[in-house]
Amino acid sequence: TDLDALAAEPGLDVFVTAGPSDIASADLVVLPGSRSTVADLGWLRRLGLAEALSRRAEAGGPILGICGGYQMLAETIHDPVESASGTERGLGLLPARVRFTAEKVLAQPAGSWRGHPVSGYEIHHGVVEPTAGDPFLDGIRVGNTWGTIWHGAFENDGFRRAWLTELAATVGSSWQPVPDAPGFAQRR
Repeated sequence: TDLDALAAEPGLDVFVTAGPSDIASADLVVLPGSRSTVADLGWLRRLGLAEALSRRAEAGGPILGICGGYQMLAETIHDPVESASGTERGLGLLPARVRFTAEKVLAQPAGSWRGHPVSGYEIHHGVVEPTAGDPFLDGIRVGNTWGTIWHGAFENDGFRRAWLTELAATVGSSWQPVPDAPGFAQRR
């Protein structure tokens, strides 16, 4: 459901892919939440998607990780809980470490981004510990790589449209929000 609000935005095409060439050509790549962070990271590597994401980041192409996707973008993932795999190398695209705890974090955070109120929810075992980067919704941003632990943030119409407008400008897209388009809650 992390992408439902983006898919409902007029003028955006959202699709699921396992193709490295799609990663290279998209305006934005989103790694959504996962219930199996380490296993899904292994899947990305087996399909060549991890390399495609690294090339994309090097070229300045926007990447957004949400919850488990954010965790995958980190440098290391220490997981004795979900996968019991110990410490694994993450994608290394964001300066952060992840450690899984037995206690599941459940929260309804709220904040703002560029003056737009944003709320969401958290449900995860992995705790991300940033070591650098600019703050972004209890996560971080480095260049055009963004990470947040918040699910549901894009359901906030003002935030979503402002973030997408800024993103469109960085990739040279002419996309603009439709002023009278219904909000996500109304469309849902």
